[in-house]
Amino acid sequence: MVSGGITIIGNTNLDIMVADTCDLPDPGTERVVSSISIRLGGSAGNWAVRCAGLNFPTTLVSRVGDDATLPILEAELQYPSLEARLVRTAGEPSGISVAIEAPGRDRAFLSSLGAMALMQPVDITEEMLAAEYVALAGYFLLPGMRGHALEELFGRAGRAGALTVLDTGWPPEGWTRATQQEVLAALGSVDIFLPNDDELHGLMDDQDTERAARELAVRTNTLVAVKMGARGAGLATPDGGWTAANAAAVRIVDSTGAGDGFNAAFLVSAASGSTWSAALGIAVSYATQMVATAPDRRSEVGLPLAPRTSALEKRESIA
Repeated sequence: MVSGGITIIGNTNLDIMVADTCDLPDPGTERVVSSISIRLGGSAGNWAVRCAGLNFPTTLVSRVGDDATLPILEAELQYPSLEARLVRTAGEPSGISVAIEAPGRDRAFLSSLGAMALMQPVDITEEMLAAEYVALAGYFLLPGMRGHALEELFGRAGRAGALTVLDTGWPPEGWTRATQQEVLAALGSVDIFLPNDDELHGLMDDQDTERAARELAVRTNTLVAVKMGARGAGLATPDGGWTAANAAAVRIVDSTGAGDGFNAAFLVSAASGSTWSAALGIAVSYATQMVATAPDRRSEVGLPLAPRTSALEKRESIA
């Protein structure tokens, strides 16, 4: 029985953020950078925090270790609307990522999977699946949740009445033919796919975002919402439709987590009664405000209002 809200399954870890670094120093040398900070990371963790920050009932399910990062993770996940189900793995470290940032270039990551590599569908109980949405994030960082494992999990979620949502991220192995085929097969069990345009181009071998998204939506019968950075976002529907939402020009303060914020705003807006196309515009506006806001003030960023539609209409637009 669906109880509402969202269950987000996947990668939650600490990020070590290294600023103003285009490359590594030579071996044996040292370099001083403007800042190094530690914050909550992982697509699933960031997505859950954004949903909870919008007062949407959220359950987060991640595998973690029993190392010194765990108390920090738990403290970062203290939100009234968030229930964090951190499955502890004795004798294993938690995952951790080092994010390297510099002006004028996209971030790069070095990640250690730790306990998240051991996550499997059996970690997800039927109670956790009793939600309006069941989402998986960080797909490529969860080897035990890939391929048939994802199809099994989302099959259970669909039978429980949830809409299934996937954000894969970028594959460390690159978009090989085998990886493309794996994801395309998995999308048969996905209601809503949330790639960015680079991921979509890699998956479809097509640099035309609209054409690739339309083809993918029709081919897999999946709603495809594509994040396009400063260009906004686009929405392809299984009937071949396409809607675009432009982003306003803003001064970028911090782009980390903008995609997770888009995901949260898109689904929360739809759950609150907006049409999918209206939710797309709301999500672009929310993510744009996020990148223009310092991380410690992002709780002040809210959703603009939009027209409402029924849950039945939203489901029929996917079917």
